[in-house]
Amino acid sequence: MRIGRIQNNYTLEGFQLVKDQNLAFAEICCNNEEEAKALVAKKEDVRQVIAQTGIDVSSIGRWGHGKLQEGGIVLPERKQSYLDLLDTAMDLGAKTFVCGINYDDSISLYRNYVNAIAFFGELVDRAKDSPIKVAVQNCDWDNFVIAPEHWKIILGEIPDLYLKFDPSHSYNHGERYLDVLSDWCERVAHIHIKGTCRAGSRWVDDPPAGMDDIQWPSIFAILYARGYNGDLSLEPHSYTWSGELGAAGVEFTRKYIQQFVL
Repeated sequence: MRIGRIQNNYTLEGFQLVKDQNLAFAEICCNNEEEAKALVAKKEDVRQVIAQTGIDVSSIGRWGHGKLQEGGIVLPERKQSYLDLLDTAMDLGAKTFVCGINYDDSISLYRNYVNAIAFFGELVDRAKDSPIKVAVQNCDWDNFVIAPEHWKIILGEIPDLYLKFDPSHSYNHGERYLDVLSDWCERVAHIHIKGTCRAGSRWVDDPPAGMDDIQWPSIFAILYARGYNGDLSLEPHSYTWSGELGAAGVEFTRKYIQQFVL
């Protein structure tokens, strides 16, 4: 297993920071159409930065902000931007391409599943001659495919579709996140390392992993037992832990997680 981080600054300066933090790779997450199109347009610049720093791009993802399906259909123009981003991920040698699909309230649950299966199936077919793995995230940001009840149907129908697993999301959804990881680990292609903390009935913060609620030793016991050998991507995700404190948080998390990577 390797430890890297989400780094959406994919300039030389951004990737050099990843290297200076003693991390092995970068993950690029595009949060809207503009960011996705910008990355596609700057693909060759990113390739040069990879060559200059030796920091590869392990994963590229397309997250929330812009519904993929509306009015009962997957919108063709928006779907094309996902396909273009997947092509970019393959061209840059990424191991995983991560995305989701929103729930469309104008149609039935059944039709939502039909659309999701068709969409993810198209992505998987497009990537079939590449070593990249297409994965759905378990984050609910404009994505409904977040839990075993959904995965049984959609991943059951698409054997080559995988998961990006973040235990903090399962925990905050109220799921037994260790059970979920143990049951589905063979389909996990990429993992986010993000702490989270709740007190009483309220969410508190997403502090560095190791000073949060997640049972990280048990997480890694499951990963080793189930044969996971993918990447571990740190996700700084806290307004509290920003600036100088944010840099200290990344270093704290790296050192904490490193003890489990044998």
